[in-house]
Amino acid sequence: MKILKTVLILVVLLMLATTVQAFAAPPAQDGVVCEQEIVVQADDWLSKIAEKIYGDVFAYPAIAQATNAKNAEDDSFANIKNVDVIEVGWKLCAPSVADAEAMLNQPLEAPAVEVSPAEPTGQEVGRLVLATTTSTDNSGLLAAILPDFEARYAADVEVIAVGTGQAIQLGENGDADVILVHAREREDAFVADGYGVNRQDVMYNDFVIVGPASDPAGIKGMTDVGAALAEVAASESPFISRGDDSGTHIKEQSLWQASGIELVEAESLKGGDATFVKPDGEWYMSIGQGMGATLTVADEQQAYTMSDRATYLARTLEGIDLEILVEGDSRLFNPYGVIAVNPDLHPTVNAAGAEAFINWMTAVETQQLISKFGVAEFGQPLFTPDSAAWNAAQ
Repeated sequence: MKILKTVLILVVLLMLATTVQAFAAPPAQDGVVCEQEIVVQADDWLSKIAEKIYGDVFAYPAIAQATNAKNAEDDSFANIKNVDVIEVGWKLCAPSVADAEAMLNQPLEAPAVEVSPAEPTGQEVGRLVLATTTSTDNSGLLAAILPDFEARYAADVEVIAVGTGQAIQLGENGDADVILVHAREREDAFVADGYGVNRQDVMYNDFVIVGPASDPAGIKGMTDVGAALAEVAASESPFISRGDDSGTHIKEQSLWQASGIELVEAESLKGGDATFVKPDGEWYMSIGQGMGATLTVADEQQAYTMSDRATYLARTLEGIDLEILVEGDSRLFNPYGVIAVNPDLHPTVNAAGAEAFINWMTAVETQQLISKFGVAEFGQPLFTPDSAAWNAAQ
């Protein structure tokens, strides 16, 4: 039985403020009844499970939400903090079709807050080096919100927009004060290894597979991203990869691994001893560029690529003709975190400035700025706020 698909697509696309918590650490709900209890098997992911149960991949946020609700009263159920990550053996709760519809239709009010004028706080941050992924820069988000921080904190923010891997490396070397990136396992390792402190959730959006309208691989409308990439490989249709050890490139590699095709190991385009995995064949091209440049090359060559949704939408204003062909798979979830560089390891970093930036970035007023970014141009936000303060205020 199909759940109301139009509503669910809106949930999965992360485009309505009323769906803020549907993806990241879904909130607990009282009185949830599990129509089915599912034990996660190898090669399971949430949207795949939703398709098996409801006949609709877009229903997976309801499973996450119901499971977290059951976890609050019975810890034998999983606690899903990231819908992209479920583990073999976890017990999940699948509500009835009616209950799932009710969960997905339930509005979540955005906090009633007005952004105050950017008046000085009295704290003078001075020069602050922010190493971040290209998506926050290419999408225009930083240009839209950073003036507020600089005005409040007498700050001069130097943005270094590179791939997540390079941003983390800058932090490890002490060449940045704070990082804003999107590769959770790398972020956790950065903190665990002593390079970073005070990691905080900031926001999320999703990845999409884009390509030419002609769609030579025939993947339009597919909801299993691994299967879609396998079709691209089978047709040997051109695919442009960032190949730059960015968060997007890291995610892309995991999805090629999920496709089941044979992969080869290649040397990093950034040099050093690093390697990455990729399909074999001249149809697959790694260019070592940021997201904006990769979309431009894919558009020029009428090739497929993977992009975060925000940068893709921003580039449509510049005339690229690529279309979104694959979306909605839970494995395409794309969360962002902010982390201060550890001053105990690098005493010369601007620790006070990094702390002020993190507090500002996760504050409800700044989250409100993020929630409004892109609405005027696209009728929808390009990022969904996800800080602890924002979620608590709802």
